Amino acid sequence: MSARYVLGVDTAGRVGSIALAGNGSAIASEILAPGEHSSGISRAGGTLLEGGNLGWRDIAAIGVSSGPGSFTGLRIGLAWAKGICFASGARLVLVASHEANAYRHRGERSSIATVLQGERGEVQVALWSGGDGMTRLWGPESVPERELAERLLPAAAIAGPDLRPDLKLALEAAGFKILDLDAPPPTAAAVAELGYLKFLRGEGEEDLARSAPAYGRAPNARKPSP
Repeated sequence: MSARYVLGVDTAGRVGSIALAGNGSAIASEILAPGEHSSGISRAGGTLLEGGNLGWRDIAAIGVSSGPGSFTGLRIGLAWAKGICFASGARLVLVASHEANAYRHRGERSSIATVLQGERGEVQVALWSGGDGMTRLWGPESVPERELAERLLPAAAIAGPDLRPDLKLALEAAGFKILDLDAPPPTAAAVAELGYLKFLRGEGEEDLARSAPAYGRAPNARKPSP
């Protein structure tokens, strides 16, 4: 089989997804509804492979959103990918959630700000140039929500898959364009394509035992102080 296939997995946010890329282009994807990150990921992956007449050993690598994002979601996606890689011999490649969310909107000609969940009262932000030659201009870094609009200038478009409604309304009132989450393919398609590129370059390949998510914030549940 001459084509190289890569699976992309995104379980960093409320709505997850999994996608299949062949020779660097996403060719199919499945959505994981809220609450189905764990129960639906194997079924969705099997559906993608069956649709392409492929088996697990036809997968050269699995790209996984590494965060920031949901604690539970990130652990589910990475644990699942590790298990498949261990059984099939596929390579594990981590893709930062900021990069994946910017890449999926790279058709925007203006700059793009990726805004992801951070500590209480803060968000994790990175600014990217628009277009196919997308490059990171600064970040990611933590920004207080009350300072977000000021810090994002001159960003014209915002990619924030799990923006709270009040924060979204405030940014829209400040004149920012909130990118339509339903318009482009799901985030996993970007993870699959970026994972393919990183796999070819030998970038982002991870040790199955040591790789861990980058949560971007402290856990909500913490040990009590002594």
